[in-house]
Amino acid sequence: MQKLLRRKEAAHVFNDRDTMMRVAQAIIEQGKFTGVVRNHERYGLYFAKPIGYRISGDDGSLITLHYGEIKINGDKYHVIPRTRPSE
Repeated sequence: MQKLLRRKEAAHVFNDRDTMMRVAQAIIEQGKFTGVVRNHERYGLYFAKPIGYRISGDDGSLITLHYGEIKINGDKYHVIPRTRPSE
């Protein structure tokens, strides 16, 4: 996150580790396949309550995030809070 912000890029951060684990489990159980984007299979799910926030690289402003996404490559996955599905 710090590396992205130093480069003036936005960072997407979960509220906490427990939220990240809960989101990952919910996506595994109920997530929708959203396609293959940048060579990763993507699955996502919208949540009623905020799961994280996006920190602007320009001014540090925060946007709450309600969408979780898992990207899968082989036997590895990465869970990310996002504003919407990847394109």
